[in-house]
Amino acid sequence: MFDVLDKLQKEGEIRYYGVSMETGEEGLFCLTNPNVKALQVIFNIFRQKPLEQLLPQAKEQGVGILARLPLASGLLTGKFKRDTKFEENDHRSFNRDGQHFNVGETFAGLEFHKGVELSEQLKWIANGRGNMTRAALHWILDHDSVTCVIPGFKTVQQVEDNLQAIHVSSF
Repeated sequence: MFDVLDKLQKEGEIRYYGVSMETGEEGLFCLTNPNVKALQVIFNIFRQKPLEQLLPQAKEQGVGILARLPLASGLLTGKFKRDTKFEENDHRSFNRDGQHFNVGETFAGLEFHKGVELSEQLKWIANGRGNMTRAALHWILDHDSVTCVIPGFKTVQQVEDNLQAIHVSSF
C-alpha cells in the first residue's frame, strides 16, 4: 500500500497521505513510513491506550492525529440508559457487542450495559463544562499531540454543541 501511495506522491497525484487504523500497533507500523503525515485512530476517555506510545511517537515525527469515535459511539454523551434501543440500521444495534466488525469500533469495545454503567460514573466530567459531550471532546483536544477530533452528529444542534467543546475548561 505504501509503495503505491509513495509513487502517487512522487508523481504529484497526491500531496500527502494518512492512514486510518484499528490498533496502536498498526499505527506504530505506519509511522515507520516517513511519508505518512496523519493517523486516524480511535481515541477517547475509554480508549486511552494511544497515549502510551502512538501519540508521543506521532508527535515526535510531526504526524497529525485525527481522533475518531471520540464519544465512544455516544456513550460519552451521557444520554444512553441500559434499555436504550437503536434503529435497526444503526451500527450500535447490530454491532452492539462487536459481532459484525471490530469489537473496538462500537462502544469503545465495551459491552453496552457496562459502557452505560461507566458513563454514568463519569457524569462528573460535565461539571462546569456544560455537558458530557463537550467535556469528553475537550479532554481529547487537551492532548497536544491531537490535531483534530472527529465527532459524529445527526443534527445541527449536535454540531453546534460539539463546537462548544473548545470553550470549556480543562481537567
